[in-house]
Formats: sequence, C-alpha cells, structure tokens
Amino acid sequence: MVVFKDINKATIRTFLNGFSQLGEFIQDKVLVGFNNYGYDDVILYEMTKNVPQSKIKKTNDDIIGGDRKRTNQLPCKTYDCFQQIDVSRPSLKKIEANMGRAIYESQIPFDIDRKLTDEELEETLNYCAYDVEQTIDVYKQRVNSYFKPKEYLVSMLDKSFPDNAYKWNTTTISSNILVDKSLTKWAWLEVPEHILNLAPAEVVDMWKTKDKGKKVTHEFDNKIEWGFGGLHGVHHSIKEADNVKLLDVGSLYPSIIKNLTHKKVLEDGTRKYIQMIQDRMEAKENGDKERSDALKLILNSVYGNLKNKYSDLLNPNASKTICAYGQCILYELCRRLSHHATIININTDGVAFVPHNNEFHRIWKDWEQEFNFTLELDEFDKWFQRDVNNYIAVGKDGSIKTKGGDTNRYGGNRFFQNNSARILDICLVDYLVYGKDIIDNLQEHLDKPMLFQYVLQAGSTYQGTFDDKGNQYNKVNRVFPTFPGKGTTLYKKREDGGLVMFPDMSNDMYLFNGELTEFHDFKKIINIDHYYQIVLKRLERWG
Repeated sequence: MVVFKDINKATIRTFLNGFSQLGEFIQDKVLVGFNNYGYDDVILYEMTKNVPQSKIKKTNDDIIGGDRKRTNQLPCKTYDCFQQIDVSRPSLKKIEANMGRAIYESQIPFDIDRKLTDEELEETLNYCAYDVEQTIDVYKQRVNSYFKPKEYLVSMLDKSFPDNAYKWNTTTISSNILVDKSLTKWAWLEVPEHILNLAPAEVVDMWKTKDKGKKVTHEFDNKIEWGFGGLHGVHHSIKEADNVKLLDVGSLYPSIIKNLTHKKVLEDGTRKYIQMIQDRMEAKENGDKERSDALKLILNSVYGNLKNKYSDLLNPNASKTICAYGQCILYELCRRLSHHATIININTDGVAFVPHNNEFHRIWKDWEQEFNFTLELDEFDKWFQRDVNNYIAVGKDGSIKTKGGDTNRYGGNRFFQNNSARILDICLVDYLVYGKDIIDNLQEHLDKPMLFQYVLQAGSTYQGTFDDKGNQYNKVNRVFPTFPGKGTTLYKKREDGGLVMFPDMSNDMYLFNGELTEFHDFKKIINIDHYYQIVLKRLERWG
C-alpha cells in the first residue's frame, strides 16, 4: 500500500494491492518521506519493478531486522525529513507526540500472513495517510532551515559529482565543496608557540601527549577545565549576579582556521574557505539568508569533519590544534579581564563577567587587535547560574536567554528533541527571574496540556512498554501524572523480562495518546503536585 498526498495534504493517488503504473506516476516528481532513504525508497523501487510480493516482504523483513539497504534507482528525487533532524534521532511517532498530535500506531501486525480484511485494509490506509500528513508538517518546519540551504550547497558542487549527491548529508557535501582529495594528517599539534605558551605548562603537556582527558586549574575564583572540547569555567560561589557582560568570540573555529597561516588546515581548500567567511558576511549584510545559511553550514562543518573518520577532512591533530588554540586565547582574555572584572562563567567561545570599571572596553579592543578575532558584546541586567552549562540571562530589554537541561525549553517547544514537561522549565525560570509562585504558575497554564505531557519511549534494547499486569502499549506513549486510582504505571520491559521505571515519572500515570486539543478532562486528572516537587528539587541545585 502506498499513499501520495500533495503539500496541502490532499490525496492525489493511492496504490493498494497492485503497483501497475507506479513507476510512471512518480516519474520526475519530488517525493518527501520520513526515514525513506533507509526504508520507503527501497520498497518503492521494488514496487515499481513489479517484483513478487514475497520479495517485497523479504526486503521489508530484512530492513526491520537491521539490514541497511539503499537505492538511487528511483525515477524521481526523494527528500528524507529524518536526515540530520537531531542527534537523538526521534521517530515520527515521537514527533507527533511532541507536537500534541494523536499518536496513531497501527493495530494491524506488519507480519500478518494473509490477505487483509476490509476493516484491516481501511485501518492500514488511515494509518498510512495519517503518517504522510505528519511528514508534511515536519517538512514544512524544516524546509527553510534545512532543505533550502542544503539545496544551495548541492548547487555549489562541481558538475562531475553524481546526480544523487543531493542525498548526502550536509557535512559530506561541504567537505566535497572544499577539497577534492583526502587531507594529509598532521603529525603533531600546530598551535603557534606564542599562543600555546598562554596556557599552563601541565595543560600544554596534556595536549601534546594525549588525545583525551582534562586538567583543572583554579584561577580568578573560577574552577577552569581544560581539555579537548573547549575551555569551561565557573565561579566558585557566585550563583546570581547583576550587570553582567558577555563577550563572545565571533565564529571562533572558522576564525582560527583563517588565522593558522603557517599551516593551512584545508591545504588548497583553505583559500576557498577564507573567501566563504567573507562571502557569508556579505550575504548577511545583504539579507540573503539562504546563501548565508548555506555558507554557515560549510564553515561550521569543518571542525567536526576533522574528527570524522569517514570524511576526507579527517585530521585529528588539526582538530586538536584548533581546540587548543581557542582555549589559549579565551583564557588570555579572561586573565586580562580579571584585573578589572569578576569572571563568573567561561564557555568555549565566550566569557561572562561583572565589570568593576570601564577598562574592559580597552581590553576588548586590544585583545581583538592582538589576536585578530572579533568579540561581540551582550549585556544582561541579571544572571543566574547552576553551573557552567546551565544559566539564565535577562537582557536589558527584558528578553531571556537560557542554556542547559533545566531551562532550554523555556522559550519554546523542541518538537524534534525532548519536549516532555516543558512547564518545569517555565516554572523554574519564572521563579528565579520574577519570583513567581510555582503553584500559581502551574495553575495558570492548565489550559495548555502540552506543557505538562510526558512522552515515553522504550529504547530499542527493550521489548517495549508494559504495565505490571503484562499489557503492552504503544512504542511511544503520552502520559500525565494523576491521582491514585485514576491511572496506571508504565514500565520499560527488558529482554530478560525485568521491568524498569521511566525516570522522574509518577506511579500513577494517565495515558492519553489522542489529539491534545480533544483532552477535555485534563484539569480533572492532572496532579500538579508532581511538577511542584520536581521544580523544588531542581531549585535546590541552583543554590
């Protein structure tokens, strides 16, 4: 069965038991799916060739069993909404749940070995149509942020590349735009000596002799961690501060690549890379967002590709060089600022501090001129922090910037990531920033069930989701903490049959996998004390 809809969700063709004319129908069209590069495209190709159903069934079973298959032989272009969507690799069902949609999982077994009844056929058709409609919504959310910039990247490839290059991920496309052969791997660290000497001797020794690990130093009342992923530091005692300045190094890693003139990171591709830095600045100034976003993808992909064993850019010591270089110059900025400011947070490419006077302006400009980098200033009336990776910053205009697992969903939904219980982030931030009562905040948001939902999914290493009576549930479920007697307890079931609780979950869960706009009993079932207790526990960590 195959269902085709247009961008407006109108059904334009359905193929049921026979696939005659399927190949002609998709000829020269653009098909969009979800995880179709790893499944649908392969099955669709076999359908167009009218292979026996038994062969299609075997291919289906092979893929589900873990056999990776790909095809580039369809007579049309295909785009995959799953490609590079997020490192967590969310399923379409999880995205549906995150968006407050009905979590519609087919009740018809995929391994059924007979002809479907009329009722089963209708159920399967509805299931397929529903997933296509959800895929359309995902595509619309990603078209400007992913597909259009990627299309621009493809247009930058040399014409000698194969027609299916548009299926590559953006990091692969980017590396092929920059170089036409594998880079020569550096034998050792190539940080210029005058830069390297800015770091403590024990840190330099670590970089020269190891490939992982960290060193901790304590300076300007900060605990500072040096390593292979960026400089991190946080003040020993300050959890809250006023009049905070944040100096960020603009395009840190691309700028380091540009400044490493004695050893070209991308060899012959370095000149092209440096030109792209300039081109992107011009594109931003001219409002050419598509070009700017595409060039940003290339510029920001290089550092990661230097550590990617599958990339032509693989060069571990170049990656280590860039990382060490960045830590050295940021540390030097912190050191200079510390004579005229209180350093409160150091994080990879930026330093937050409370100035004692206006000397930081002179230090800022002197540092830029000496090291050939650009610093960008943000100013905040208020700053709260739990640790180096968790903070809340209130701008002079009242805007709120958050970072970290306790707060990063304050400003909006994360449909492609973890979107569970966003109300916790809202209550914590509002309490710290505005002193807003937690219970009042919870009650004021009871008209928005999506803020309270928990989306549960047992991973692939588990049999699935079960209750303590052995009943199996969807692979993805939406639950809400409720009162004793009104719900059930869901578990992840291990392969050995053992039951494992979902973290931070109530023993009494109310299951609702329908459309949240139709959840009319929400206020009657929700137990807001569950959320209140979690917010209190989190606030303890914020000191």
